[in-house]
Amino acid sequence: MSEEFIRGVDEDLRHKQLTSMWKKLGPYVITFLVGIVVFVAGNVTLKNYNESKYAKIADQYSKAEQQVEANQIDAALKMLQGLADTDVDGYQILIAFKEAEIELGRGNKDQAVIALDALVNSSSVDKVYRDLASLKAAMIVLDTASYDDIKARLAPLTIEGNSWKYMAKELLAMAALANGKGEEAKRLLIELEQDLEAPHNVKSRAKDFQSVIE
Repeated sequence: MSEEFIRGVDEDLRHKQLTSMWKKLGPYVITFLVGIVVFVAGNVTLKNYNESKYAKIADQYSKAEQQVEANQIDAALKMLQGLADTDVDGYQILIAFKEAEIELGRGNKDQAVIALDALVNSSSVDKVYRDLASLKAAMIVLDTASYDDIKARLAPLTIEGNSWKYMAKELLAMAALANGKGEEAKRLLIELEQDLEAPHNVKSRAKDFQSVIE
């Protein structure tokens, strides 16, 4: 067998392994992200709806969502982009995630990442939400970007005290495995499994994922 053929088989196997892992991890990640965004939306609505400035933005955002439901995607994106620079608390976060959701639905991964990166680079948004946007962007490019690119996005999130530490490490391990860096993936997974403060489900997944490598 040629070296090229063997390499092709290895890459195909890694892709299947990554897909299998994502089936385990994906629903957990997506549900969590949706929950966070809904939480932000709820807080914004309850806190600000009765103030005229906030009510106007809330009404425009609601209309954009209605346009999405009516499949008027271009009109919805145009309206959201017009609201993107708002200084109304919370809506910059909601708008960025909604834009990314719409672009993903259209198969435009690059545009989805651009929308999220704009949030990541916004100094007016709390760090926890900028990190969340960085995490989501890494999820989107997980199967296409190089390991170095994924690491640049996720490594800052894996430090002690970061709200997304465990999720970021899991995704970084998956990216390492997908890019043929089995030892790096194993190191990250062992760290997760041995972390005394890691949630039980994180430890369990880390143990399961190691079986793909060993």
